[in-house]
Amino acid sequence: MRLKRGFLLHRLYYLTLLPVDFVILAVSILLAVRIRFGTLDTMAVPFSAMIWTWIFFAVLGMLFSMVENLYAVRTTVNRTMNAFRTIRMILISSIAYVTVQFVMHFPVEVFVSSRIAILLMMLFWLSLSVTMRILLIPRLFPILLRLFRFGRIRTMLFGPPKELARIEIALCRSPVYRSVLDLRIHPGSLPDTPEERFRACTEAMDAAGAIEFVMVFGDEDFDFIAQFSLLARRAGIPFSIYSWRIPELGYSDPWLSFTNFGALTFYSKEWTATARVVWRCTDVLMALAGIVALAPLMAAIDLAVRLSSPGGAFFRQTRIGLDRKPFTFVKFRSMYIDAEEREKLHREYFHRYVNGDAAREDDRGKVFKLASSAITPVGRFIRKTSLDELPQVFAVLKGSMSIVGPRPCIDYELPYYDREWLLERFTVKPGLTGIWQVYARSRLDFKKAQFLDFVYVLSRSDGVNIRLILKTFPVMLLGRGGL
Repeated sequence: MRLKRGFLLHRLYYLTLLPVDFVILAVSILLAVRIRFGTLDTMAVPFSAMIWTWIFFAVLGMLFSMVENLYAVRTTVNRTMNAFRTIRMILISSIAYVTVQFVMHFPVEVFVSSRIAILLMMLFWLSLSVTMRILLIPRLFPILLRLFRFGRIRTMLFGPPKELARIEIALCRSPVYRSVLDLRIHPGSLPDTPEERFRACTEAMDAAGAIEFVMVFGDEDFDFIAQFSLLARRAGIPFSIYSWRIPELGYSDPWLSFTNFGALTFYSKEWTATARVVWRCTDVLMALAGIVALAPLMAAIDLAVRLSSPGGAFFRQTRIGLDRKPFTFVKFRSMYIDAEEREKLHREYFHRYVNGDAAREDDRGKVFKLASSAITPVGRFIRKTSLDELPQVFAVLKGSMSIVGPRPCIDYELPYYDREWLLERFTVKPGLTGIWQVYARSRLDFKKAQFLDFVYVLSRSDGVNIRLILKTFPVMLLGRGGL
């Protein structure tokens, strides 16, 4: 019931903003054509062209808005960032439209092709979207909530008084949160173990009638933060956490974070059986589409790997998946050496990695994980761009992996997962991409990388999955963090 209230607030905001976006886009197209040609009934822009243009921008705008996380109610906290990301989304969508038009040369019956009309449409779309998102929707949405008799959400704030005051001020800048949240600051100190602290927090919440909480951590490490968060998640309590350690991850909630204190939010519902079936169908469809679309590229990589060094094109390894069950993991071979020597090298690397050595440059300026001359020239490229991972789409099709999930661990890595929160990664399928792959890859040490996978497990949702999938492509193209 607790999670339902927080989830419902975010879902209502999304369902309010999405149709408004579609209407704004339609109005922008109609105004642009009307001003450019003096009429809507013109052979230069048939009605079919306006429809297809609207569909193109509606789909692209929705996808880019999900990447920018513009449908979250938290966007009402930071108006400057909201305006900036909205403008960026519209500019990128417009550039994509012009590029498609230039490359494909669609006839006038398909897309609006007038350059002046396109420019006017972009300007109308931009001005109307910023006005609605920044000024009108945040003020009209609370009225809608009152009509639905949504009520207020009593939220407890735990932590240092100075930081809590900053959070309270930030949340109250949002017209939505001002009308919905009933903030209560908890006085006094808290216990020093995750279990005792969580017990103290729930007792304080029960006494105050609160159903959500915000926790600000001080010097607690990621072990403490993760174990506390796991307890809250299992209790079904919606919560947000703040810590000065979170910015070190390179991943945080941009709408609620401060310069020196990063925030993470956990308001999504646990996946139901229906949701798992739906996402499994999504996995299968995306895997099939990927196999068909990427078949020529995979064939080219297969040939390049075979020609660049002796041996087969594929490397097979046992990995640990859902419920700690082993499965065969396949990727393109990227090394000269045999499997036994490769495993020995990786065992050595992983031992150092767990002990705090991220894959960074050594004293000679070489990345430790690739310091060996065992990497082939082709292998270096496909690892940098993550193209060596493409055969894993067959594991997704088989059901051993998902499109999005934690990094699949190797069987001999399993003993290092010696904390309760570290084992949470095995409650979901490993994925081709995920928070760690998109935001960190080889940049973070073991504990921080595992914390990112843990954050994914706790915050998993359709929106998070789609956002990570879309963010994966620029990471692959730029080769950021790849080894």
